[in-house]
Amino acid sequence: MTPAEIQIVLPLLIAIPIILLQARRMMRPRRFRPITLWIGPALTAVGAGALMAVRPAPSPGHIAGMGVAFLLGCGLGLARAQSVEIAFDAEAGMMTQRGTPFGILILIGLLLLRSGLRLVAVDRPELGIDLNSATDLLVFFAFGLLASYAAALGVAVGRLRRAG
Repeated sequence: MTPAEIQIVLPLLIAIPIILLQARRMMRPRRFRPITLWIGPALTAVGAGALMAVRPAPSPGHIAGMGVAFLLGCGLGLARAQSVEIAFDAEAGMMTQRGTPFGILILIGLLLLRSGLRLVAVDRPELGIDLNSATDLLVFFAFGLLASYAAALGVAVGRLRRAG
């Protein structure tokens, strides 16, 4: 393995065991604060804006790619939101959330996909994969994922509050 490949694989060898060790805790009910749902999308939107401000103007094809990445992220964010169980205790006025194994698999899958793309870009330069462009796509994908996840959980919280 080359040093560049080790640099790509090493974070996976650290992150995946940590995620798996935390999986049990992620699947236990824990306090849920709906107001915090918007922190991730807001920070990602600011980051995407800052990233795009320092880059040259994207081509129409790149803009279309970012749009597709955003929509794919939205779809995965909705799927991830479906994997979260939310409960509302009207007497205590407290909400709890609980993850599922599907949500953990999504997280690990995204890490593997990202690292796989980087490995292909390093090992096969003839494919012409531009990691800067790929970063733009991943940022818009992440924004779509986080925004749709927050929106879906926000809708679910509203339903729970009206029903409870």
